[in-house]
Amino acid sequence: MISEATDVADTTPGEDLWQFSFTPGDFTFATGQGFTVFFDRALFSQLQSPPPFVNADWDLLSVQPDLLLGSDGFYDALALRNSPVLSDPFRVNAVWLGTGSPGPQRFTIYDTNFQPIAQGQTTNVPEPSATLLLLSALTCGIARRRK
Repeated sequence: MISEATDVADTTPGEDLWQFSFTPGDFTFATGQGFTVFFDRALFSQLQSPPPFVNADWDLLSVQPDLLLGSDGFYDALALRNSPVLSDPFRVNAVWLGTGSPGPQRFTIYDTNFQPIAQGQTTNVPEPSATLLLLSALTCGIARRRK
């Protein structure tokens, strides 16, 4: 599961709003299978609910993290048909309570009985601005060496 975290404009002063995009990889889902990405209750709050629409092939749900109940929040996507479209982005906004940038998150891919098929940590793609900065620096370095 690939995850991309992007720091977006904060809507409330003092909160650090991020957008998370998920790509389940090359897994082929059947009707009733899906995936869940977990948001640590100590590091996240205010998951966007309801999450943004992806396409008619998916039923989406987000549940808030709850410190008092000791419950992590989660983003869940359930396939409504066999071989659902995966090209549309799975996105959700959340407030980041940590320092720096959010790291990998736990995920589960589950079968039609909600039993885990695969579990692990998301693989983070660098924030787009960091990637652009790195590419710019490399381009400048190459240009200098050619002179």
